[in-house]
Amino acid sequence: MKSKNSFFICLIFGIAVSMTGCGSQMEYPSINYTASKSHDFGQIVWRDLFTPDPKKAAEFYKNVFGWTSVKYGTGDEEYWMFKSNGKPVAGMYFMKDAKKNAGGEWLQYYSVPSLEDAVKKSKSAGGSVIIKPTDIPGRGMVALMTDPQNAYFAFIKSANGDPEETGYTDNAFMWNELWSNDMEKSSDFYQKVLNSQVESRTDDSRAYTVLKNNGKPSSGIIKNPVENVRTNWVQYIKVTDVKLIEDKVKNAGGHTLIASDTAIRKGTVAVFTDPTGAPFAIQKWPIE
Repeated sequence: MKSKNSFFICLIFGIAVSMTGCGSQMEYPSINYTASKSHDFGQIVWRDLFTPDPKKAAEFYKNVFGWTSVKYGTGDEEYWMFKSNGKPVAGMYFMKDAKKNAGGEWLQYYSVPSLEDAVKKSKSAGGSVIIKPTDIPGRGMVALMTDPQNAYFAFIKSANGDPEETGYTDNAFMWNELWSNDMEKSSDFYQKVLNSQVESRTDDSRAYTVLKNNGKPSSGIIKNPVENVRTNWVQYIKVTDVKLIEDKVKNAGGHTLIASDTAIRKGTVAVFTDPTGAPFAIQKWPIE
């Protein structure tokens, strides 16, 4: 995994254009299609892929995970909804002004009761505001942030509630992990910002921190396993056959960053980039 400092200039601009809509009043699809309209504060409730090539990305995730995609909007403002087995799993924005060779990136959204309060806490704890709280028609209030180590994440107060937690399903997101260059600072920041409880564990003899909200795990923090790369969030997709997905990623034009290895979670994990450069991980769960 190489440094993405130059890429994130493109990412920030791409997200800013998409989130603000350049003055457009396009109605974005809701993140919640369940009967419940309640919120799951403190949890990651949505993810969007920001990519310089939506067509290539859509084809890749279809070939690897069977995801379908539905396009919304036209012209300067376009958005795609990814679905797995007919259920929404993520969205996708086009980074139309991305610089040459800029890569894609997955962005996660934490549900919060008040964006103003969450942003204030983030700033007090050393984070930065990239895009201030913005009203997205049909979606709700969102804000783009970085933590003190420049890892990107977003806040959301959904206009239609958050998706109900129904358990991990195959070919859908199951976890999110911060690869941190300073675990103590990362843990302290997210604990303060999200009012999270912290639990210390071990992972293949390595220290592992779990953030919890209302007694439910929301995300993990682990020492960054890649040298000379800044702190960043990695999204995990649940699979039943790691080797099969590794082959599908290769055949679909993706690249392997960390291949499955019995020394790492008993061979149940692998990390890739899609053909547009967006990193993600897969994991077989539960670990046998």
